[in-house]
Amino acid sequence: MKEILIIEDDSLVPVTLKSLLEKKGFQVKQIFNGSVALRTVINTFPDLIILDICLPDVSGYEVCKQLREFYQRPIIFITSDGNSDVEIKCFEVGGDDFVLKSAPFEVLFQRIKRLGVRPMKYQSVDTLSFGELKFIPASTDCFYKTKALGLTQEEYELFYFIATRHESAVSRQVILKVLKGSDYDGVDRSIDIKIARIRNKLKLAGLSENIILSVRSKGYQFCYVNIGETTTAK
Repeated sequence: MKEILIIEDDSLVPVTLKSLLEKKGFQVKQIFNGSVALRTVINTFPDLIILDICLPDVSGYEVCKQLREFYQRPIIFITSDGNSDVEIKCFEVGGDDFVLKSAPFEVLFQRIKRLGVRPMKYQSVDTLSFGELKFIPASTDCFYKTKALGLTQEEYELFYFIATRHESAVSRQVILKVLKGSDYDGVDRSIDIKIARIRNKLKLAGLSENIILSVRSKGYQFCYVNIGETTTAK
C-alpha cells in the first residue's frame, strides 16, 4: 500500500487529510513538527511527503533541504500563503509541487496522482531488495537468501540509509546529521566502527565486504554490483 507522510503542526489539517487520503486507498502517517522528520523518513521511507511550510520548531523549507540530501521521492508543500515568492521558494528548496490549504481536497489528490503516486488495491511487501540481499524494515534486519545478518537497530539504519543512496557516496557529515542530528567534527569514528561491524557481518553471511566501499574524501557507498558470495563462503 502506498504510504504518505504528513508533516503539519495544525492538528485539524493532518487529521482531515489523513481521513480523506485513507478513503482513497493510501496508508497515512502524520507528525506535527520538523525535528523528528528526518528520522521518521529514514525509518519509513514514505512514497510521498506532504509538508507544511510553517512548523513550530523549524521551517518546512529547511526540512525539505535536509530531506533532499537522501530522499528523492515527491514532496508537496501545503500552505495558507498564496504569495508567488512563497511558491517559488518551495521549488527552489526541492519541492515537487505546491498546493494551497484552501484548495479542494481533490486538487491535492490529483497532484499526488500526477506525481506518480497512486493508491494500490493490494498491500505490497515493504522490502528493499538487491538480488538476494533484502532489507526488511519490519524486522530491522537484512537477509541474504534466508539468513539474517543479525544487525543491530543502528547498524540496520546506517546500512539501509547508504543502500537507498547507492547512486553516490554518502559523507559522514550527512550520515550523522540525518541519523543522529549532529554535525561531524572530523574526529568522530562511530560511523567507521559501525561500518566495520556491518562488513564483518556481511562476510560471516558469505558476502563480499566490498558491498560497502570507502570512497576517499567522500565517505561510503553501497555497491550492489559487488553482491555475491565470497570464495571462502560455505
